[in-house]
Amino acid sequence: YIHKAKYLEERIAMMQWWADYLDKNTERYVSPYQFAGHQRQAS
Repeated sequence: YIHKAKYLEERIAMMQWWADYLDKNTERYVSPYQFAGHQRQAS
């Protein structure tokens, strides 16, 4: 049993979202709620 691989795809997506959010905040402050709404509209 290797628990590290469980939910790997979800973890990768979450880490990518966090990295994109931090990149966006270097330009100006964007709340997580606003950023999440922007991400949903773009996809």
